[in-house]
Amino acid sequence: MGIPSHQPHAQYKSCGIKGLIMQWPKVTLKRAGETVDISCYQNYTRLAYMYWYQQPPRHGLKLVASIVTWMKNSYEEGYSEAKFYITRDNNDYSVMTIKNVTYNDAATYFCAATVLYNAQLTFGAGTVLRVIGTDDKIIPPSVAIFSPSKQEIQQKNKATLVCLASGFYPDHLNLFWKVNGAKRTEGVGTDEFSTQNGNEKTFSLTSRLRISAQEWFNPFNRFECVAKFFKNGTLDSTHKLIYGDAESYRWYGNSLKLTYLILCGKALLYAVLVSSLVWTAKVGWCAT
Repeated sequence: MGIPSHQPHAQYKSCGIKGLIMQWPKVTLKRAGETVDISCYQNYTRLAYMYWYQQPPRHGLKLVASIVTWMKNSYEEGYSEAKFYITRDNNDYSVMTIKNVTYNDAATYFCAATVLYNAQLTFGAGTVLRVIGTDDKIIPPSVAIFSPSKQEIQQKNKATLVCLASGFYPDHLNLFWKVNGAKRTEGVGTDEFSTQNGNEKTFSLTSRLRISAQEWFNPFNRFECVAKFFKNGTLDSTHKLIYGDAESYRWYGNSLKLTYLILCGKALLYAVLVSSLVWTAKVGWCAT
């Protein structure tokens, strides 16, 4: 069976029919050799065609299997029912069970459905599967926040805070920012992938928060970087916070004053030079 056109979206209109796909869990961590269940629900029973896709890290989508209500499940080359066991008890609910998981199974899995074959699909949001060794130790991250540079504040009137989460394992980690207790998404940039620390097994991830210099100057503003990670089968979190820096404001103000005095000094020097030239010219003219 061919692969229909596909672009992952949680919800959109397909052939005039509005469908919604829900997937769970969003993220799961398993040790090698364990089994994982990924569930999928679609709220429109006429979506007869259902599909399961696999997207390995840094790769495109690969069709695992097609599930049609009146046909036997059709698996693509490289995938088998013994490994990827898929059930569909009724039109709107399907479960894919991945048995004896290995590192090669670590990927994002998508469920999709459509009312007609080869029509545009409705995708779920995806399930991320991480796989670690049977004896691997889960290491939580160390989180640090670095203050913005004075040069950026002076030249651009902006302040960039940098959050570094380091020394964690496995490599699945979610970083986000809070300002005064509220989650902040504007001005946030986070690395797409974590970086392995040399020959070590641990990883690092960086996120940046860019704010106005005025927001940074307020000593009552609280900036918090939160790291979420897996620990003992559940999501745990650790965080680091710093406050706005009034001293930077005083430095910034003094820097502006110094710049102003330098400009004034240059203007005064220029005025004296021009006056001297004019006076010299007048004296020469009078002498003649």
